[in-house]
Amino acid sequence: MSSQSGTSEAQFKDIIYNPRWYEHTAMIMINRPKNLNAYTLNTIKEIITALEMAMNDDYVQFIVITGAGDRAFCVGGDVFEYGEVYRRKPNDWWKYGEYYGRMLEMIMHVGKPVIARVNGYVAGGGFEILAASDLAIAAEHAKFLSPGPRVGMTSVGGLSQWLPLHAGLKRTSYLVLVSREIDAKTAYEWGLVNDVVPYEKLDDKVKEYIDSMLDLSPTSLQYFKIQVNWWRDIVWHSTWEHARIFFAMNIGSIEPSEGMVSFMYKKPKNMRGVRDDIGRGVDPRYPYGPLTVTCPKCGAKYLPENSKYCLVCGAKLKD
Repeated sequence: MSSQSGTSEAQFKDIIYNPRWYEHTAMIMINRPKNLNAYTLNTIKEIITALEMAMNDDYVQFIVITGAGDRAFCVGGDVFEYGEVYRRKPNDWWKYGEYYGRMLEMIMHVGKPVIARVNGYVAGGGFEILAASDLAIAAEHAKFLSPGPRVGMTSVGGLSQWLPLHAGLKRTSYLVLVSREIDAKTAYEWGLVNDVVPYEKLDDKVKEYIDSMLDLSPTSLQYFKIQVNWWRDIVWHSTWEHARIFFAMNIGSIEPSEGMVSFMYKKPKNMRGVRDDIGRGVDPRYPYGPLTVTCPKCGAKYLPENSKYCLVCGAKLKD
């Protein structure tokens, strides 16, 4: 593909794809500013499609990933989709995770330098998109956060794998285990971004980096990207499938229910209460016991062992 057209070759709902944003440069912009550019499964699929288009377009030799507006780069997965879809049918997260992994793989293996244009908040999976990118340039007002533990999720879809390569183990653990946000200046000092500039100069700085690379050997840059990705690949391919099944098994349990529902409905979360329950011997995945009981009246199966009444017909199960 070598079209010189300046328009997108596909219609997208959640992103804007501009294959001629700058000289030899395509831009992929998550266009959900009201949701702080959180992505849904559809968004992820569209990003994959745009990356494939950029990969197959010989004119495009650099890719910029960003978010719409000036509030957020990307704050990760849409918590409402997580809460309403995958919390209710956790195994479907396994399918979701396949596309999520493909998106990050495409960023790493598209064969062209990928620059994260960080225009605001970076959180969760948005942080992981940044970590998968080759370069990152941030606006001064950008903030960086790993909020997964706040909502019962775990930052093992790129952050646990790649942030230690950027910032080291202790700083990564601080970002994830303590879940404190840092500003753009700190992100620069920790090696998470390459440059920090005022927001109004963000595009100029991104283009400045591209201008420098335009004068360099395309094959050299492509092969360097392959070599650098060895570090990402070796940890990613040995851990991502484990993380993916963890999410599929855990997203319907007590902690995500407490964290995500509290976030969705703006209620105070009570993780300390969850900890107290665990301390009393409650299993966060099976709080009312294993699913071993069959109702003698209606035959409903897989009722929790400690159930007093049938969840289907209401019959009394225990005296």
